[in-house]
Amino acid sequence: MSFLRALPSLRSRAVTHRAWAASFSSSARACASASSSSQPPELTEFLESAPNAVPETDISSADIPSAQAAAESTIVDDGPPQAPADSYPANPATAANKLAKAEVGQTRDLYAVSVKATRNNTIVTFARPNGKQLITLTGGKLGFKKSNRNGYEAGYQCAVGIIAAMEAEMERTDFEWQLFLKGFGAGREAMLTAVTTSVGARVKDRLKRVTDRTPIKIGGTRGQKTRRI
Repeated sequence: MSFLRALPSLRSRAVTHRAWAASFSSSARACASASSSSQPPELTEFLESAPNAVPETDISSADIPSAQAAAESTIVDDGPPQAPADSYPANPATAANKLAKAEVGQTRDLYAVSVKATRNNTIVTFARPNGKQLITLTGGKLGFKKSNRNGYEAGYQCAVGIIAAMEAEMERTDFEWQLFLKGFGAGREAMLTAVTTSVGARVKDRLKRVTDRTPIKIGGTRGQKTRRI
């Protein structure tokens, strides 16, 4: 019963609150409409004078190239600095490439010299490009016996005989040659010594390639027993 008695007073307070809020909203709407309809005089003058604020410039077509030239003159791009031509020596690889290019078209047959230097003998073979052997020399052919066949002297004499055969072949045809090495016997060093000394002066310039064909054993089975002579 107490709530029903207080209900009229609550209704009167709600009506009063609604009236106060309506008066506030109407005044706010009036202020907003007034501000949107009228603008300050300073802003109006600024907007009217804005189109004339920027002066117009008349650039004729004759002045365009001169303007471009002036802009290009201010930008200088020389790239990275270059070293003088005489500040470093000539590259030997470049000179070799020039010589190789000059010899293009001059094809020569490529002969082969194979050296097999084992612990028991030295075998040197001189062959044509098609694989046909011209001469084969060994320590035994040159008169060395038993353990002397794998010595340095036997290998050197084989190399001298092969070089003589090569010089004889050079009288008949112009060719180049390559050297194949196999094994680590004393005849290996003997062949290289003969080619690089005065004995092989004529054939040394025709040497184009040196290839080592020695097989290297990695793991695998046990090797053969050492031969006794």
